[in-house]
Amino acid sequence: MTSSLYLDRATPLHRVHPVTKLAAAAALFAAVFSLEDPASLWPYPVLLLATAALAGALPNVWRLRALLAAIPLGALLLWTLFFAGGEAVVAVGRLRVSSAGAVFGLGMALKLFTFLLLNVVLLSTTRVEELTFAFTRLGLPYRVGFALTLAFRLVPVFVDSAGKVLQAQRLRTLGDEPRGIVARVRRTAPVIVPVFMGGLRRADRMAIALELRGFGRPGKRTGILELRVGAWDPVVLGLAFAALAAAVAVRAAGGGLVGR
Repeated sequence: MTSSLYLDRATPLHRVHPVTKLAAAAALFAAVFSLEDPASLWPYPVLLLATAALAGALPNVWRLRALLAAIPLGALLLWTLFFAGGEAVVAVGRLRVSSAGAVFGLGMALKLFTFLLLNVVLLSTTRVEELTFAFTRLGLPYRVGFALTLAFRLVPVFVDSAGKVLQAQRLRTLGDEPRGIVARVRRTAPVIVPVFMGGLRRADRMAIALELRGFGRPGKRTGILELRVGAWDPVVLGLAFAALAAAVAVRAAGGGLVGR
């Protein structure tokens, strides 16, 4: 399994300029962030799922299904149990469940699911080099843009490294698959040291490689990417800002929030 989320597809969304993608993602993020009512939020994940299907990104959605399910379900449980407003329907000690809390928890779950899905679609259709290009075009210093995009590279690499270490330990008969949360936590302890040492070794090699390529030299930067705005860029921006305008209209009409 590759550590990168990028999927090389010949779709219109792949050909959209990365700055346009970042602007559209920011508009969708602002739209979803301003809402908390599930009745107002549900069109956004549906829109993103349709976008993922058109962009051929559904394999990544399925690949990350555990993450896409666990985080929203955790938010749903926590907000349902600890929501302060509304009349309690069920109360056990200090824990109370209200209808408003359940609705609010469902809204937070949809919001987090939409945020995660938005990132999956963005990273499935945009190479890391294009993100660096977009950040520099937006005025960020080259080093800042490089540091931001480096996180997209290193996090999956560390996850893959941990998986390889676990597989190597199983092949060396370190033990059978552990059962239970405590046993699994104990099993992860021997993984931390080799992954951490491998990370330090990788960081040292990367520093040497960057030094050899003149990363720290002053002067104007040039790049090998030559990206241009295409016919699909205004379409993507128009849809994203239409979604933002819809959220603003809902809030202006007094909707989009859960009553306390």
